[in-house]
Amino acid sequence: MLKTELCARLGIEHPILSAGFGPGAGPEVVAAVSNAGGCGVLGASGFRVPYLRELIRRVRALTSKPFGVNLILEDIEEGPIEACLDERVPLLVFFWGDPAPYVGPAHARGVKVAIQVGSAEEAREAAEAGVDFVIAQGVEAGGHVRGTTALSVLVPAVVDVVAPLPVLASGGVADGRGLVAALSLGAQGVSMGTRFVASEEAFVPPLYKARIVSSQAEDTVYTEDLFDVGWPNAPHRVLRNAIVREWEAAGRPPSGQRPGEGTTVGSRTRAGETWEIPKYASITPTPEYTSDLEYLPFWAGQTCSLIHDIKPAGQVVRDIVAEAEQVIDRLARIRSAPQPV
Repeated sequence: MLKTELCARLGIEHPILSAGFGPGAGPEVVAAVSNAGGCGVLGASGFRVPYLRELIRRVRALTSKPFGVNLILEDIEEGPIEACLDERVPLLVFFWGDPAPYVGPAHARGVKVAIQVGSAEEAREAAEAGVDFVIAQGVEAGGHVRGTTALSVLVPAVVDVVAPLPVLASGGVADGRGLVAALSLGAQGVSMGTRFVASEEAFVPPLYKARIVSSQAEDTVYTEDLFDVGWPNAPHRVLRNAIVREWEAAGRPPSGQRPGEGTTVGSRTRAGETWEIPKYASITPTPEYTSDLEYLPFWAGQTCSLIHDIKPAGQVVRDIVAEAEQVIDRLARIRSAPQPV
């Protein structure tokens, strides 16, 4: 069985996390990943506290295994972190901010803390703050992208500065080969988003999943300011769809000068509340939207080139582990093969 120190510390069977890709990472996909031996992570940023508590309890109704909750720290308000601590979630996964104020309170409740980083310096600061794990995110990743370095360079650099703290690799990993590559770079596990968006349980529209399967890395677009309404100054990677092509045809104008800026593209109803969705909003498409999906962001990483089907999230975990073990066996045979005289 493929296990690392990360597995022992988290109490999981396989060194695989599903990323908390916004509301698309709902209780069903989280539980499916955890039940398969990985660690599912609930996307929870932007939720009101009562709804967040409901989601956490729904996860617990579906699995007794460890899971995480992902929160964005940049504009965190009072309430969500405290609710997670009250619920004693096994793992908090932070992104885009300073975890230092929250490590002590989390550890006091028996909650482990991870943070996703984009540079070795950010990783060093997180380690000094006392986090339990660091997730190194390569620029290949989908969604919001913290740094500008390729995963193959970033992971060993982060491992070097935070050792012996366990490091996970994120961005550019979608199969067993990627898991083995990450382990060879010094990581003790992987965190994957795009692969799990294209799973049966992901709470996103079928069109979004199908677009990932039909796309190649070249169909992704990295931009600093396209979908910035609600989250400015946060570079991101998306699939090219109608709104992206419209913006590119206009010459990639900056925020404030984009086609149709200030208009709305639909609405969303969640927990009994309805919001109008402005064009270029930084949101994750879910079945709650009454919008033209071509005018919402399809967050996706370059790994769409490696994703060829939509299948149960638990099967994704099992297939990745099986392929990784086959790759390791093959490498072992290469190492032990008789050498020519």
